[in-house]
Amino acid sequence: MDALVRDARRRRAICLWERSLPGSLVVDERGQRFVNESASYTDFGHAQLERGAIPAWLVLDGRHRRRYPFTSMLPGITPKAAIDNGFFVRAATIGELAARTGIDADGLRATVERFNRFAASGVDEEFGRGASIYDNYYGDPTVKPNPNLGPIDRPPFWATRIYPGDLGTKGGLLTDEHGRVLREDGSAIDGLYASGNSTASVMGRTYPGPGGTIGPGMVFGYLAALHMAGAAAG
Repeated sequence: MDALVRDARRRRAICLWERSLPGSLVVDERGQRFVNESASYTDFGHAQLERGAIPAWLVLDGRHRRRYPFTSMLPGITPKAAIDNGFFVRAATIGELAARTGIDADGLRATVERFNRFAASGVDEEFGRGASIYDNYYGDPTVKPNPNLGPIDRPPFWATRIYPGDLGTKGGLLTDEHGRVLREDGSAIDGLYASGNSTASVMGRTYPGPGGTIGPGMVFGYLAALHMAGAAAG
């Protein structure tokens, strides 16, 4: 599962640091948060689907757009095309941003006010954003007390749509401890092995961190080779 946006040229782009850096939050059409924005793309995508927030809206303040890159856009440089083609919605106030995006205005204002209090204290009381090392990896270490939290209070305000997308590291063939592909009844298919992204993840719906599929792919490739060698020798 992945979080996708479209850049200024309408190309799909993964959304990672953009939603994790200070001065950003994600809401549904009611203007309510539903997830830790700094969570892994797997957890974020699951939460978005469960919420039915398709699309969700990533809301930024002017500080975020001036300080940080966004997909292929440099800090402080927002191509006119990104506004003209609807990728970015820009507004002078939160109320105007709500009106232009169709987000519930009262809900968005209340969410921003509550979020700004969390940013001031450094504690996200709703979803714990910034409380893990994973979250902090995509944060801004110069921002205190929480590298992932910053108030949304500097105009202009921006919003862009986020969609869930497919990720090639989830789903696939079920295998046993030797890397043999299993039938629907759980029996192994002799001579057929699989490992890596063609197989179901050994970690199920979870995501331990970047490169989390590489280790299992190598290990089960090795186990499959050992089993093949043993079968050949036997």
